[in-house]
Amino acid sequence: MHILIAGNLLQRLRLVSGLILFAFALTHFLNHAVGLFGLDTMEVVHEWRTTVTRSWLGGAILIGALVVHVSLALLRVARRSTLMMPLWEVVQIASGLLIPLLLIPHVIATRVAYTFYDVNDNYLYELAQLWPGMAIEQSLLLVIVWTHGCIGLHFWLRLWPGYRPLQPLALVVAVAVPLLGLAGFISAGREVADFLLEPGEIDTFKEEVQFPESGTVAWLAEIAVALRWAFAGLVATAFALIGLRTFLIYLGPRIGITYLAGPKVRSVLGPTLLEISRRKGVPHASVCGGRGRCSTCRVQIGSGAQGLAPATLAERRTLERIGAGPDIRLACQIRPAADMSVTRLVKPGSRRLLGGLLTSVEQHGVERTVAVLFLDIRGFTRMTQGRLPYDVIFVLNRLFEHLGEAIRKEGGWIEKYLGDGLLAVFGRESGGAIGTRQALRAVRAIDLALADANAELASELGQPVEIGLGLHAGPVVLGEIGHPASMTIDVIGETVNAAARLEALTKEERCQAIVSEAVLDLAGVALPGFAAKLVSIRGLDRPLSVTLIPSGQRLPEVPGTPAGPDAARIQPQSADNDTLIRREL
Repeated sequence: MHILIAGNLLQRLRLVSGLILFAFALTHFLNHAVGLFGLDTMEVVHEWRTTVTRSWLGGAILIGALVVHVSLALLRVARRSTLMMPLWEVVQIASGLLIPLLLIPHVIATRVAYTFYDVNDNYLYELAQLWPGMAIEQSLLLVIVWTHGCIGLHFWLRLWPGYRPLQPLALVVAVAVPLLGLAGFISAGREVADFLLEPGEIDTFKEEVQFPESGTVAWLAEIAVALRWAFAGLVATAFALIGLRTFLIYLGPRIGITYLAGPKVRSVLGPTLLEISRRKGVPHASVCGGRGRCSTCRVQIGSGAQGLAPATLAERRTLERIGAGPDIRLACQIRPAADMSVTRLVKPGSRRLLGGLLTSVEQHGVERTVAVLFLDIRGFTRMTQGRLPYDVIFVLNRLFEHLGEAIRKEGGWIEKYLGDGLLAVFGRESGGAIGTRQALRAVRAIDLALADANAELASELGQPVEIGLGLHAGPVVLGEIGHPASMTIDVIGETVNAAARLEALTKEERCQAIVSEAVLDLAGVALPGFAAKLVSIRGLDRPLSVTLIPSGQRLPEVPGTPAGPDAARIQPQSADNDTLIRREL
């Protein structure tokens, strides 16, 4: 099951209803935005929208989504056993509970008035009521609705690897939509206010929109107040249930939770392990906010597993997706019933302000398809024998400055330096298709940069420096690895191992670079003029088809845009005979 639709039935209902409401809000705000072009334009778009939202099917879906989403939100709040949570969850819950209180008067004055009193609740009617007396409250409602929806979308989509390259565009949209909506609302509001100041226009306006009588207006206002109080009562009940549950739990027995490489705490029965961690101030990773969609809160159970309830369907699917063993459980789903020892398997994130919004899922581990480039400086130790340590470091840094700049300019990320070599990754943000093209361009750029470096260091070394390059593409796992005090983003996987072994093979094949067929396929590029070989790589089940590149400078420029179905055929400056061999590396 795809990670974006993981979860139990209630979680999916909440997700689907939230997406429906977000789509409605987006179109509504864009309808506001066209107010910059005038009230008439707003009315045209409004008629298109209401054709859908006020049809029997569209209306039923919209109202159903609103009732389901609000009800499930209240249920989720009521079922909490602690109010300790990340800041982003506080903002999302607070905004979600505030929205109905601000929205009820607007819905009563428009949809209810339209349905039961035949009021023509067009933009002229709405703006005449809202501007200027209710302008601030309505603007606040717009911002809160949009913020609530964007937080929900962000923390839902960031579990999906394809979301990362879309984040800059998503940020632009997230900022632009409310700004344009507010600008259109202000512009059209002023237009309506000026229009109603003209003599006799108020009477014409009331007749056109079938403005309700004063008694009806008062009755609608009373309904809005009553509904506000009713919803406030539901919210108060939800929080009262949290308090009651906390009190009853407090009176119950206590258990001990021992965190490996962490504290030992005492807790009451009832809360999930993630809630216990939050209540006791124990850092515990949780990308999805405790919804069981991700696996970042997972723990390894050392003792006390016998008292745990079996995993739910949602938890089982999440654990199966990562190939977890029988002693691995999700902290957000298990409720300890006896003394327990656990190991947190994912490093907790930063606690900075809005840290949950700013921290990448790479911190907790994510799989991406990238191009991996290994570079090794040939015979560097022999070349620098007898030199002072300062001279060795100087020469190495000058080489890396030239070669690293070539990689950086082509969009590569130098993941680590390996003494007299380095590992670079392409496509970390742009994806495999673009990343492989960047990597092929980098092979040529590195060779050109090496020529410049050799010219500069000729007097220092007395001989030209040679390098070997291994380039492979495929899925890798990116994540923070290491001791908690010195963790860095690292890449692991058979793609990395294969690239390293291709680089080692360049010595035997007496060429500068070896590029795998996987790179060429992803890039949409063919190299028919270079020698092709079939090699067996230790650790891979199947032989790997590769292309030998005698010199990176012989590669013409590779376009940055991925090719279509027909791969571009790039010819080298001179051709080698194709050969086919198997070789153990």
